Amino acid sequence: MSSDQISTFSFLFSAQLQCACDCRYLVENMRREICILVPLLLLLPPVCGQVSRLRPNVTFHKYLMNWTQAQLYCRENHTDLVTIRNETENLDKFHGWIGLYRENTSSDWKWSRGDEIATYFPWKNDHPKDGENCAFTKEDGKQWLATKCESHNQFMCYEENLVLVKENKTWEDALMHCRTLEAVDQSKPATDYQNHRYDLATLLTVDDLTFAQETAQEAPHEVWTGLRYLAGQWVWVGGEPGPPKNINSCPTQRFCGILRKNGSLDIRDCMQKRFFLCYKKPSS
Repeated sequence: MSSDQISTFSFLFSAQLQCACDCRYLVENMRREICILVPLLLLLPPVCGQVSRLRPNVTFHKYLMNWTQAQLYCRENHTDLVTIRNETENLDKFHGWIGLYRENTSSDWKWSRGDEIATYFPWKNDHPKDGENCAFTKEDGKQWLATKCESHNQFMCYEENLVLVKENKTWEDALMHCRTLEAVDQSKPATDYQNHRYDLATLLTVDDLTFAQETAQEAPHEVWTGLRYLAGQWVWVGGEPGPPKNINSCPTQRFCGILRKNGSLDIRDCMQKRFFLCYKKPSS
């Protein structure tokens, strides 16, 4: 990696990896001990200019359904009806049912996905009204309206590609959790070889890191990623290219990669317990 490339990406990785090691190599019949200082930057060069594969994918459906039917369709064919938490996520290209609903007039508004309490409401004037408990957007997508859930509308589903699991687990237990979330071939266990749809998250691009950082804000501390030191090199367990194969580093313990809440990557003992990020593997 050139000095210009290192300068370009240095703002992403403030921490350096210092390995106290006792590595023995046989070179021309001579044994020697080597201690190596390896910047984490050199292990993880992000790819610039690429859109994150981790952000949700929104699909617009023109079928006319009531809110409950649309919710069921999205859950069977995607992840759920779309969730919109802030102005940045608000959609101006599509219109129809969104995942926002309430049980009755006195109830909190919630999102269909996980029954998360909603906090962002760009309602059109005079909305919502009594008895109107499901939300939809009009053509411009900027303002929301409420209507009876039995009404028929087009709707928007989304695919969730990155999941923050709010359970404290070791790195290996976190890996197993991700890989058992969903099977590629539903007729076989997700634990079968290469039959897992999810894995511990791989963060290849700058936007991957940015979106993962946003997602990790809900965690109390840093979170596990799919980075692991194996067989003398750093690898992403999902199999994606990324860390160079010729980095000479030799941690004295089992080290795995974490994402800090400030967006930087670092390493920790794999036996520590923390929240973790699972991601949906790209289709081959």
